[in-house]
Amino acid sequence: MKIQNIAVFAFKYDHHYRLGGHTDAPNRLPGTDYYFEPQWKHAYSRLTESCLVKITTDTGLTGWGEAQAPLVPEVPATLIAKLFGPAIIGLDPEAPELIYDRLYHLSHVRGHTASYTIDAITGIDIALWDIKAQAAGQPLNQLLGKVSSPRLSLYVSGLRRSSLAERRQLAKEKIAEGFKGVKIFIGDTAEKTIEECAAIRSAIGPDAQLAFDAICRHDYQTAYQIGLGLDDLNAAWFESPIDPEDIAGHAALAKAIKTPLAIGEPLRTVREFEPWIAQKAMQIAQPDIARCGITGGQRIIQLLQENNLQAAPHIGVCTAIGIAATWHVASVLAQPVMQEHQLDMFEVANRVLYKPLQVTSGQAVVPDGTGLGIRVDEEFVTENSPEKWLISLQGIRHEVKNIN
Repeated sequence: MKIQNIAVFAFKYDHHYRLGGHTDAPNRLPGTDYYFEPQWKHAYSRLTESCLVKITTDTGLTGWGEAQAPLVPEVPATLIAKLFGPAIIGLDPEAPELIYDRLYHLSHVRGHTASYTIDAITGIDIALWDIKAQAAGQPLNQLLGKVSSPRLSLYVSGLRRSSLAERRQLAKEKIAEGFKGVKIFIGDTAEKTIEECAAIRSAIGPDAQLAFDAICRHDYQTAYQIGLGLDDLNAAWFESPIDPEDIAGHAALAKAIKTPLAIGEPLRTVREFEPWIAQKAMQIAQPDIARCGITGGQRIIQLLQENNLQAAPHIGVCTAIGIAATWHVASVLAQPVMQEHQLDMFEVANRVLYKPLQVTSGQAVVPDGTGLGIRVDEEFVTENSPEKWLISLQGIRHEVKNIN
């Protein structure tokens, strides 16, 4: 079996992630769909964007992958179309680890070992694992190892409501439904952050898990004050408290507070995780499978296990393709922790599938079909992708259309 062609989609669906719970897109960048939330430094999109990959073999077997790209999915798509796709035509799709390493080293000497480069490799990698598991007649998780649980405990990530009273009510409802906990985002002062965390804690009770994600907003002293408040609230973890490149600062904070630090969303390879582990700058690691791939994710998890660290895979803005891949990886973790569930995104994420992924009583039901166990609605993907590339031995075909 050989790789015959690769289709790449710059997917853009008209759905606003609404990180802050509002409906507007403030501080819009001219001529784009990108804007700045007032509480955070990072750009967001008023659309749901991602880079989707379909690989077809000479036997007709196909696999789907996703390179999480909530901003500018054209970048990883172009990397795949111009470099990575042509580099894998004719190769054996049942050797994803070898192909991952081949692609990684294409630009390794030039220093392109992170960010969009790994995202692009990830889209290919997930699709190859999908094919490999289908060829073996197994669900992906069974191919990866011993399945710890076919159902995964979930926490609700973000309470996207405009008032604290509404956020408290939503938190109570979701815990009653069976979700294990909630994670909240607050871009405010230490005092107001602790007050809201305490209000959510009182709403969900002492047994449900409460996590807080600062989205890298704070300086060390503010993060330390918040950390002390989270200690009093028995928080599950404090996520991304300060500058995402400040390993030493995170290491100091990890020693200064009791609440575990959860880090990993921006990190994509073993090499990127190594210094964080060496400096004890995290207690819970959050590799994002739609950013590091199945191959990269497995290698990272192995490193975490060797260092007695928990893995709690991150799920950001992505479609059900990335979610399914993450669930398969999480289901073979020896010590699974509660998994991230993007409540307001899940229905939209499922629209790329004929049969949606299922969440029942606060638990993720890992697909049990072969491969990823999903059927992608390619017509829907194409309709919502303003750019598409097809890479084959005959060359590269680029299609552009206006979907507005």
